[in-house]
Amino acid sequence: MFDLHTHHARCGHAAGTLEDYVQEAIRKGLPVLGISDHSPYFFSREDHPYPQLAMAITEFDAYIEEAVRLKRAYEERIELLIGVESDIFSDQIDLYGRKYVQYPIDYVIGSIHFLSSAAIMESLDFNTAAEEQQQFAVQRYVEAMVLGIESQWVQIVGHLDGFKRGYSGFRNLLSPYIDGILKRMADRGVAMEINTNGMQHACREWYPSNDVIERALFHGVQITFGSDAHHPDRIASDWEQVRETLLAMGCKRMVIYKQRKPHFVDL
Repeated sequence: MFDLHTHHARCGHAAGTLEDYVQEAIRKGLPVLGISDHSPYFFSREDHPYPQLAMAITEFDAYIEEAVRLKRAYEERIELLIGVESDIFSDQIDLYGRKYVQYPIDYVIGSIHFLSSAAIMESLDFNTAAEEQQQFAVQRYVEAMVLGIESQWVQIVGHLDGFKRGYSGFRNLLSPYIDGILKRMADRGVAMEINTNGMQHACREWYPSNDVIERALFHGVQITFGSDAHHPDRIASDWEQVRETLLAMGCKRMVIYKQRKPHFVDL
């Protein structure tokens, strides 16, 4: 059992310290826990432009240093992996890659929360947008996702169909592009997470949907797990259900990352 996708108070919208998560993971019996809070907006001229979304640029060193300290302090009780959940912005791919190579990071989860670095908090409202606007937005989403997959600094794609959180029809808009995305992931050795945080939202299902998980396995995409916990209590949420689902689909193992290299865990 493991969990590679967790957040903490630095990001501005999660509860608990890093150590709270470590102690809760030990209490639940996890042998492996990944630390992966939201990366700063490195492109910004401001140190902390969106305190409710991500940590300050000047906090990133402290975040990594604390994770390294905890990794050493708890090494006899749990294996801690140091990661980060990074936004994928089409115009910032190289900048983020240059940043992450400077740090002792085990893995990067590449996720899309906004379609443009110039329009944070101004994403299209799919619920009211015209079909043409929706199609254009999905194309931008896919283009950014592909750039992230090709970037060489993304090890894991986070909440692949995550926009269904606010618009259930997003899964259908994305569907024509799914096989192409998954083939690229398989070719590049980029894993897909099963993210159970969708159960906390209106869509009431994991990211991605089960049909996408099946397509990923068909194309040979490696699978990993993340609760996307924003509170220590949610660590490893739905782990057993995910495991049973994967076994039923014929999947025998999942992947974790150490020093950017894949290591496989039998189910």
